[in-house]
Amino acid sequence: MSSHASSATTSTNTSSPPSNRSEAVRRWTCGLALIMFPALLLGQAVITPDDGGGEAMYAAATEHRSALLLSATLLIVSGILMAPAAAGILSLARRRGSIMAIVGAVLAVLGGTGHIALGYFYIMSAALPGGDRGEMIAYVDRIGASSALMIFVFPLLLCFGLAVIAMPWAAYRAGAVGRWAPITAAVAFLIHEGLPPEVEFQDLIGIVVLAVLTVVHGYLGLIALRARRVESVRTPALGEAHGAETTRLAGVSAGR
Repeated sequence: MSSHASSATTSTNTSSPPSNRSEAVRRWTCGLALIMFPALLLGQAVITPDDGGGEAMYAAATEHRSALLLSATLLIVSGILMAPAAAGILSLARRRGSIMAIVGAVLAVLGGTGHIALGYFYIMSAALPGGDRGEMIAYVDRIGASSALMIFVFPLLLCFGLAVIAMPWAAYRAGAVGRWAPITAAVAFLIHEGLPPEVEFQDLIGIVVLAVLTVVHGYLGLIALRARRVESVRTPALGEAHGAETTRLAGVSAGR
């Protein structure tokens, strides 16, 4: 009987929960990703040169090549951070809001892929000054008018806009944040996307929208940094209590 109790106690103790260090790494990675991905896009919007068409892109690659490459770097890094940011939302919405969190995570990864693709387009455009000016401008214009680009890349960029609404909505459904977060993100996105092309100060409005999204998702990132995984806190105590109870019962049986 004592050997059975010993084996039960040993099996209980060996099923240890995730270490506190790995849990801290997860929280910090996801929380910082939620804070940084919109902040990097805000910086990118401030420094990026005009890239409206072939003429503007050629001028950007010729006169502001360093800013264009830095803008590409910020886009790519922000796109990569969308994956751990999505994981952070999934960790906040484990029960209520879990379906919306899954939808937001998928949209976030797709949107991040779109920003990575756009960043690589900027990098390739930085080589435009090496060719004939007229040919390079015509080439960029042809890319911009490509139906394949419209089908494969622009939907990914749209996924980003939907993700920045779905992620705070999932956090709201989980009770991690107030209703102001998804409403603010949705209004900011709809204002930016709904503006007619003739409206002035489009770039400034875009910067303000990204600043608002940085505040919303930065707040979510702070919540993710402070969040503790309930299972990792409760499991050791339950394991120790079960082991102690098993040992006590074994002692009683041996005494009989």
